[in-house]
Amino acid sequence: MNSYIFPIKVAVITFPFLAMIITAPFLIYYYRKYGELGKLRSVILYSFVFYLLCAYYLVILPLPDISAVAKMTGPRYELHLFQSWHNFMNQTVLQLNNPSTYLPAIKQSVFLEPVFNIFLLFPFGVYCRYYFKLSIWKTILASFCLSLFFELTQLSGLYFIYPRPYRLFDVNDLLHNTLGGTFGFICAPLFTFFLPTRSELDSESLVKGQKVSLLRRFMAMVIDWVVIGFFSSLLSLFANFVPVALEDLLNYPIVSFTLEVILYFMVVMYLWNGQTVGKKIVRIKVVEENREHIRFWSLVKRYSAFYLLLNGLMQIFVFTMTNFPLNNHSIFIAYVTFGFMSLGILLLFLFNLLYALIRRKTRLFHDKASHTYTISTLKKEV
Repeated sequence: MNSYIFPIKVAVITFPFLAMIITAPFLIYYYRKYGELGKLRSVILYSFVFYLLCAYYLVILPLPDISAVAKMTGPRYELHLFQSWHNFMNQTVLQLNNPSTYLPAIKQSVFLEPVFNIFLLFPFGVYCRYYFKLSIWKTILASFCLSLFFELTQLSGLYFIYPRPYRLFDVNDLLHNTLGGTFGFICAPLFTFFLPTRSELDSESLVKGQKVSLLRRFMAMVIDWVVIGFFSSLLSLFANFVPVALEDLLNYPIVSFTLEVILYFMVVMYLWNGQTVGKKIVRIKVVEENREHIRFWSLVKRYSAFYLLLNGLMQIFVFTMTNFPLNNHSIFIAYVTFGFMSLGILLLFLFNLLYALIRRKTRLFHDKASHTYTISTLKKEV
C-alpha cells in the first residue's frame, strides 16, 4: 500500500509548484477564448492536472538507485497479451465453490495489479467525456495514447536516465488502462450529473467575460512587461551604436523606465487605439468616454498616474529611508517627512486596490483620473 501512497504524497507536495507554472497559460487561453476562467472550471482543470500528476508518479515512483538498476537482469518487457489473465488463473488461491478464498484472492498481486491499472485511467475517461466532450472512440484512443506514454516512459528507463528499464513494459497494462478509460467514459454521468455541462460553463464564462476583472488586467500587464523586457534586451545588443552620453543616461533605471512607459504605454497604445500586445492577447481595450479613438493626452494622464507617479514615490521612499543624513537634524526631518508622505500615497493606492477587489470594482484611481476605462473586445457568441 505504501507504494501507492508515496507517489500521491509527492504529488501533493509538487502540485502547488506545477500549478504556479501552468496558471499563466491557463489564464491566457481562457481569457482569450471566453474572457473568464471561472471558479468551477478552475477546480475541474486543476483537479485534472493533479490527477495526471498522481498517475504519472504512480508509474515512475519510487525511483531506485541507478547502480541497482544497472545490475538488474530481469525481462524488460512483456508482449504476451492476456498474460495477466493467465497468471490469475494459475496463481490465484480463488476457488469459486469456496467463499472463504474470495478475500485472500482479492489481496493477491495477480488480482490487484490488473484492477489498479483499470482504475488508473478510469478518471481520465470521466474527464474526457464530461469536460473535453470526446466521443467514446476518441476517449479509447486518448486512453491508449496516455497508457502508451506511461509504458514507453518505463521502457526507456525514465527517458534514458537509467541504463535499462526498472519497471516492466507490459502490453496487458495498455489493455487494462484503455479499458479503464472506456469504463470511465461509460460511468461519467454517474459522477457528473450534478455538475453544469461544459456548454453551460462556456456560456457563463462568456457572460462574465464581458466585465473585465482586475486579474485579467494584471495578466495583460505581465505580458506587456515581458514584451518590453524582450525588446529592451534586443536593443541592448546595439548599445555600441548609441552615443556614450545617451547610453550613460539610459543606465539610470528611472530614465529607462520612464522611456519604456512613454514609448509602449502611451505611443504604442495611442497608435493601436488603446491596446497593447498583452491587451490584445487577453482581448481587452482601454477606451475613453464618448470617444471612438482614445486621445494621447488621456494615455499620458492614465499611465503617468499609474506607472510614473507610483514608481517615483517608490524611489523617493527607498532613497529617503536608506540615506538618512544623521549629522543634520533639519535635513533628517525633511527626509523622514518626504519618506512618510510617499509611503502614505502608496498605501492609498494599495487601499484603492484592496477596495476594488473586495467590492468587485473594475476602475482604479488612474482610470478615474484619466476618464478612461477598460472593456472586453470578446464577442458574446460562442
